[in-house]
Amino acid sequence: MYTEFPLSDKEMQLDKKQVNSLLETAETIRGNALNLAREKLLPREQDVELAKLFERRDFVDYFKYALAQEVAQVIATYDQRVQAVYIFEESANPDAETEEYLQFVDLTIHLLALVTSASAALDAFVASLDRALTEVLSELPSNAFAMRSSFLNIIPITESDIEERRGNAVLLSSIYARPLKIWQRA
Repeated sequence: MYTEFPLSDKEMQLDKKQVNSLLETAETIRGNALNLAREKLLPREQDVELAKLFERRDFVDYFKYALAQEVAQVIATYDQRVQAVYIFEESANPDAETEEYLQFVDLTIHLLALVTSASAALDAFVASLDRALTEVLSELPSNAFAMRSSFLNIIPITESDIEERRGNAVLLSSIYARPLKIWQRA
């Protein structure tokens, strides 16, 4: 279950109750993502110590994708202007087929958020959520998470951006590394 955050465009500051709620939301995101990532493993692997799981590339990828899904749901719950959310890999190279090329996983969650209009309130919420999520993820038994100062890169785009092929909206028409839709408003 997700907490709905009642901020309007004019309210840029979060009070203490909302900050606590953001930390609780970040903890829920982390917990749900860990559970979803574990479900992707073979049954005999699901009870392996978390520190060992974070040494595995496949588990980190599952976890990152699950985090993205959870974050998409939270931002869409927060702001009704969010119509769809896409995940993309900023450093995607469709020609790379070897594991050696992808030795180091980029832990940044890159999302395109299709919105009806840009909003300073959504930008402020995403920045606050990123801080809370960074704090919560730093508690995981992996130095890769502890060393980060940010995890979210959420880029709002509009239908106009898509139609005019402006900025990052052009990624939606990429023939090589098209973003994957992970959430859409019904």
